[in-house]
Amino acid sequence: MRPARMNKIRAVILDEKVDPVIRQLHESGLVELYDLSAKLEDPEWNALMTPAPSAEYGRNVASLTIKVSRLLDLFSSVSEGEKAGLSGVLNPKVPAKKKLSFSSSEEIISNVENVLESVEGEVSEPAKKLAELENRKTILETLKDSVKYLSGFDLDLKFLGEGSYTYIVSGLISQEDISELESSLEEATEGYVEIVKGNPVNKSEKEQKIPVIVATLKQCADVVGAELRKSGFERLDIANVEGTPSEIFNDTEKELLGIETETKAILENLNALSKKWTDEVLVLHEVLEIEKERAEAYSMTGKTDRTHLIEAWTPKKHVKKVQEIIESASEGYAVVEVSEPDEPVEKIPVMLDNAKSVKPFEMLTEMYAPPKYNEIDPTMMIMPGFLIFYGIMLTDAVYGLLLTLAGLVLWKRMGKVSSGAYNLGYILTLSGLSTVFFGILTGGYLGDFMYQFLGMDIYTTGFALVNPLGESTYISAAKPLLSLGGIDVNNGPMAILLFSIVAGIIHLFIGLTVGLKESLANGSVLDAFLNQGMWILLILAIVATVVTGNMMIAGVAVIAVIILCMIKGFMNGGILDALLGAMDITGFLGNVLSYARLLALCLATGGLAMAVNIMAKLLGDAVPVIGILIAVVMLVFGHSFNFVMNGLGSFIHSLRLHYVEFFGQYYEGGGKKFSPFKAKREYTSN
Repeated sequence: MRPARMNKIRAVILDEKVDPVIRQLHESGLVELYDLSAKLEDPEWNALMTPAPSAEYGRNVASLTIKVSRLLDLFSSVSEGEKAGLSGVLNPKVPAKKKLSFSSSEEIISNVENVLESVEGEVSEPAKKLAELENRKTILETLKDSVKYLSGFDLDLKFLGEGSYTYIVSGLISQEDISELESSLEEATEGYVEIVKGNPVNKSEKEQKIPVIVATLKQCADVVGAELRKSGFERLDIANVEGTPSEIFNDTEKELLGIETETKAILENLNALSKKWTDEVLVLHEVLEIEKERAEAYSMTGKTDRTHLIEAWTPKKHVKKVQEIIESASEGYAVVEVSEPDEPVEKIPVMLDNAKSVKPFEMLTEMYAPPKYNEIDPTMMIMPGFLIFYGIMLTDAVYGLLLTLAGLVLWKRMGKVSSGAYNLGYILTLSGLSTVFFGILTGGYLGDFMYQFLGMDIYTTGFALVNPLGESTYISAAKPLLSLGGIDVNNGPMAILLFSIVAGIIHLFIGLTVGLKESLANGSVLDAFLNQGMWILLILAIVATVVTGNMMIAGVAVIAVIILCMIKGFMNGGILDALLGAMDITGFLGNVLSYARLLALCLATGGLAMAVNIMAKLLGDAVPVIGILIAVVMLVFGHSFNFVMNGLGSFIHSLRLHYVEFFGQYYEGGGKKFSPFKAKREYTSN
């Protein structure tokens, strides 16, 4: 129940043999490279070696990666693609892996260049033509948008701009500013200006403007331009064209239609090329990304004139295999040393090492924080508690069945391409089975659906042990489950509340026991007693009180714990902390009562399901003809909402009981996750 034990590997390798060693280690994924750059800043180390740069072939790899990425972007933009649909999303296709075998970066770069030459030979010309057409289309659309405002003018637009003696400009101006513009231009040009106005146009739903053409002498161009800018004149971008606005507009539309036809043909061609080459280019991209990681790995090593020094972390169980890889890949030109961790525990990488049946629950541990290297791995303890709490809180057999099916789809289908989906699907599948179990115990089948619509009261038939909302055959006022301190546990809510508190005490006791063991292992007997021991004694005293019926045992234990809390507070901060420490017992009792949320979520699920059933039945009875249809819709949407909201709530609250109450007794977390130096392969195999 601890993270995998780590060793540090230190290897001095002859320069000529470093590359195959790095390649083999990368393929194995058994080590995490240790970055030596910080260590080599130390004068003693720096006198022996210097930080190594990235491999020289990395520049070629980076250049080729850019080319490949551009091709993928092009293929992605032109690919029509098959719509995956719901079936495709739920059952994603696992890409076939291409087997490759390269022994050096030179072979890989040569192969990539050869394939790229073939691809670009077919793709570059249509891609270039497509870019030209898109650029021309943009220009024409801008021109079309501009000349449409001048459709009322009968003027050859070739005269726009500066001529030998004149300056003519077209644009838009708001109706309220036109008079002021006319006056200012008349004054600025001393009357050498002509303004021709068109019909108002709606540039947008709320904005109406007047198209105008302004003509003046060439020597007045600067002052006219200044006045136009001050008036908010919006110049139309029209240049290098001939013909009237109507003629240009029609010609532009014709050319755009031709471009659209030509573009469609090119896109069809590129789409066919995309289908032909995409898989191959994805392989190239993956190979280059792997080579990039290998090239950058050199910068984490140290270098002398003839050797490289590599340091790496590896799980102790893989040490022998790693040694064999280094010695084999270097052909014996390497010296390998294995040592125990020589770093602070915060810097030692942590790899969780649980059985296959428990491993997906590592996701829940890592959502909080990985353990430190010397801490207990809580994953195995999370699994049973999480499943029990989830099942009790959702507690409906039909919801549990739906959750199981959803989990199986994630686990067995989507999990094929996503480790996150695999882990979550596994967790939800087991959570669904737990919910089915507790749903059967509590008679939850879409709430009280069978009673409302089939007239069958399952709690009087003996098929349900506990009724979360009242009495059952086995637990009722006539048949109380038991009596505690004069209080009869004679209905379902009381029984579930009792179970919740007992489960909480057991859960906390386990956490406290683990914490006590860890504190004692660290040599702090007093801290172990004050942090965990006294609460364990309090729990044992409560159990003894229940067994013997002697309240004095619990009373003495409570007083003793209060005194110990005050002593602990005084040791930490004096009299004020001692007084505040007396309140610690209320915090512990709060932790115990926090488990009552099991009952609260159970009642919420059953109560909302019952409300949905009642409303559906009322609608079905009250509305003629279509009442049944409305009732069915109400049932589907109501129970879907209840399933999703309380399913999510059960997940969150079950985690909270672990992260806050349970972890608070022994777990800190904050470890550095083991990050293997590993080739990530989705489209290739070695």
